Amino acid sequence: MKSFWKKYGRLAGRISGVILTLAMLGGLYLTLIIGQPQEGEKTEASPQPRLTASPEVSIVAEADLRELLATFPAPMMSFMSGSGMTFVSGKSTDAAWQGQVGRIVTLYWQTGEGQPLILQSIYPAGALELMSGSGYHFSTSASPALFGQRSVRMENTDTVRVHVQAEGRGLYVLTAPKALEAQIGDICRSIQLFVTDSGGE
Repeated sequence: MKSFWKKYGRLAGRISGVILTLAMLGGLYLTLIIGQPQEGEKTEASPQPRLTASPEVSIVAEADLRELLATFPAPMMSFMSGSGMTFVSGKSTDAAWQGQVGRIVTLYWQTGEGQPLILQSIYPAGALELMSGSGYHFSTSASPALFGQRSVRMENTDTVRVHVQAEGRGLYVLTAPKALEAQIGDICRSIQLFVTDSGGE
């Protein structure tokens, strides 16, 4: 009789241990599920500070790029020194976007062969509607990296356009003629983000 109770007492103890362990694991799993965002929930980035309208600023010399940089509330894209590109002109303009002021710094450059390139830094980063051009569709070609981030590549009849959205910074857009589509990756590697305090990032 003692052997019976000893045998089944051990079995009952093991079963109780298994049940307790499963209960603890279930409680931990439930806690993890509750702590995670549920399906359909979106974690939205904090909105970027709003701008107040300012007059248009235009420049025609590369040495004056800091004038445009001073108008832009985030890092601004431009070609690195020694890229071989020739500066043509630039401007900073405001545009209405979703009830607030958006800002666009547009820089016009040329390759050594005279092919035109357009760089646009747009604020805020979510203002996709402020990108210039029309008739664009997604490209089947590979998208190059811009500032180490995979870009979105699009094209229309005449040009190729790549852009990246840098959260908390800006929307950055490169537009080039179709004749340069094979060189887009090399061109992107010559572009850098610049800030007012250090002159580069």
